[in-house]
Amino acid sequence: MSTADDPPPLAGWIDLSGRAKFRLTGPDRVRYLNGQVTRNMARLQPGEAVPALVCNAKGRLEAEVVVRAEADALLVDAPGALRDSLLARLEKYLIADDCAWEDVTEDFSLWHGPADRGTGTVSRFGPPGTDLWQPAGTAGPAGPRLDPAAVDLLRLAWGVPAWGAELTADTLPQEARLEDRAVDFHKGCYVGQEVVSRLRSVGRVNRLLCRLEADGRQPLVAGDRLFLAPAVPGGEPAEVGVVTSARPDPRRGVILALGYLKRAALTPEATFQAGPGKNALSTVVKCRETTASSD
Repeated sequence: MSTADDPPPLAGWIDLSGRAKFRLTGPDRVRYLNGQVTRNMARLQPGEAVPALVCNAKGRLEAEVVVRAEADALLVDAPGALRDSLLARLEKYLIADDCAWEDVTEDFSLWHGPADRGTGTVSRFGPPGTDLWQPAGTAGPAGPRLDPAAVDLLRLAWGVPAWGAELTADTLPQEARLEDRAVDFHKGCYVGQEVVSRLRSVGRVNRLLCRLEADGRQPLVAGDRLFLAPAVPGGEPAEVGVVTSARPDPRRGVILALGYLKRAALTPEATFQAGPGKNALSTVVKCRETTASSD
């Protein structure tokens, strides 16, 4: 039986037509893309889709993408803001491979909805869903639609990072806890693999993305810094993190948020003060993570 604290299901269709969309064709498409993303393209069957990451040689993110296999092509969608830079990045490594990229952003609409329709599922915002690619101008699917505010609240409840908020060109996959949902550590080489794999085997990141919750009596917004209360009365609060996204949840009467916290601050009993500075702290924030065991 679900409770009010459980993340909500995917209860409608989400319009993702603003995402950049590319088609990769040619006999070498699987081998080539396998060398560019963090998931194993050789295992992807027609109709299946998986989230993946594009990294630079230092293991930091260049894009978060979803790859879908068709019988004769691979479809890749990414944040719309990355349309030009990502295509240039992907074409940069396309040298002797017998395949070609095509920008099909304007040719298709893209919807994501409940997983009981269509073929294959992919988790974009937390709960499993299905993607529907349609020719541009086609009427969208029947059923309820989720507006941007509802989509944002859905991903915050499930702890899913978004490009431009939690994910930037400075982010390592393990910092954003993406290794379980978007990285295959048993596949062949890809750009950035050495760093990503080393962090898992012999190192660990110093900060982690966490699901946060505040009681809603004071505002909480992206950019608010997070502090630990001083260990002794009169001491200085220690800055340990920052809020990256926040939104009130009317269902529960709280503010849901995501933010990065220093690993050392992640203890089961820790609570934080959020504010623009240590002398002007506002609301109390609790971390919904109970462990720092993510490498």
